[in-house]
Amino acid sequence: SLGVASNAHELVGVDQVKPLGDLGWHLVRVRDARSLASVEAAYRSLPSVVEVQRNFYYQLHAVPNDPQFSNSGMYGLTKISAPDAWDITTGSPSVVVANIDTGMRLTHEDLAANIWTNSGEIPGNGIDDDGNGFIDDVHGWDFRYDDNDPSDEHGHGTHVGGTIGAVGNNGLGVVGVNWNVKLMVIKIYSQAANDTTSAMLIEAYNYVRMMKERGINIRVTNNSYGGCNEACGYDQATKDAIDALGDAGVLNVFSAGNSGVNTDITPFYPGSYDSPSILNVASSTSTDARSGFSNYGFNSVDLAAPGSGIFSTRFNTNSSYGNSSGTSMSAPHVSGAAALLAAHRPDLNAGSLKATLMNSADPLKTFEGLIRTGGRLNVFNALQNPSVCSNVPSVKSIFAPTKGGVFSIEIATAANCSYSVNKNVPWIRILNPSAMDGPSSVQIQIAVNSTVSRSGLVHIGDTVVTVSQSRGGVK
Repeated sequence: SLGVASNAHELVGVDQVKPLGDLGWHLVRVRDARSLASVEAAYRSLPSVVEVQRNFYYQLHAVPNDPQFSNSGMYGLTKISAPDAWDITTGSPSVVVANIDTGMRLTHEDLAANIWTNSGEIPGNGIDDDGNGFIDDVHGWDFRYDDNDPSDEHGHGTHVGGTIGAVGNNGLGVVGVNWNVKLMVIKIYSQAANDTTSAMLIEAYNYVRMMKERGINIRVTNNSYGGCNEACGYDQATKDAIDALGDAGVLNVFSAGNSGVNTDITPFYPGSYDSPSILNVASSTSTDARSGFSNYGFNSVDLAAPGSGIFSTRFNTNSSYGNSSGTSMSAPHVSGAAALLAAHRPDLNAGSLKATLMNSADPLKTFEGLIRTGGRLNVFNALQNPSVCSNVPSVKSIFAPTKGGVFSIEIATAANCSYSVNKNVPWIRILNPSAMDGPSSVQIQIAVNSTVSRSGLVHIGDTVVTVSQSRGGVK
């Protein structure tokens, strides 16, 4: 009866809001800061109470109305738990992904609304309105022909772009990992798709970095290329440009390559560079096996994502779609996931985005021992379990004696947080690799001091440790 129920509510110390129909359930509100568990226990101690439960939240399961979402070639979105992630966020037009590739079909029905537009430029007036050195760079730039039209002549970049961010819930074609995002179009290939150079890559990376530093919210680059003919060997100039882009706060997602080899033994550049900002991606199949063509490497490849038989946008017409396979198709799943995570948690830096995607992967026996995470991307897990990378050194300053010596700096941080280690003076030597991950011990060697006093800096990611040396020894 209502009287019995009211008495029970009073004994427990809650306010009755209303009866929920005629089945005996009542909605109540806890008056104070007690835990819900203690309130439930108090109700269960009363003989007049049959059952008690919390007022659970229910959410819509966001399924887009794009007709090709059910196409078997879009299995990748389900494999990475994108539909669950879409209940949390479908992306944001404030997040920009730079797609460095063959360009994109700018007028495609499923891409046009998500193509980035440079608000600082007046299209077609032949003037560098925003003063960045590029005339009419409205949607990006073509570094292959050095002009302002990054339209796709090959098709690869359009397919990749659709996986990152084909418009969602527009009743057309496919859907990307992001329903809402902005795609900056960076073209580095002609129709042949095998003719970019170090200089073109460097200029592309420098452009993205410049625009990032000018205030464009570029969080991720997608790089579905590499190996011969693009990068047949170690290229210091290109690596420097990638590292500078990473230092500017951009996560650089690369495809691991399609030669089916261990890149710990046979590197596939640029993805194999030991740059903290690179997230190198292998390809998985619809059954979560390693794609036979996919490169792998426990030290050089970070994560797997679907790449076999992926259905996405094509460049032939404004309404073309089709299948492609390769680690080129895996990388944009990860780039898209990084952009989705950046939309949900804009406070996460590039290192945190990388660590989160790695730490939240689904472990798979088929990748165990073959890649660093041993698993495949799960964007829903990533949204729920972010890793925050804050490199905390055991000391903020080191005082060395005149005779110098070796010193240790212990770094506390989350697993898979990547960071660079460098110094600004020649008399400090870093004994570790220049790129490190997770909790580590940074070893530095300080040379004998031939002057009265001197000081230098050791940069560990965003953290700076001051090194001082003077007569008088350790302080």
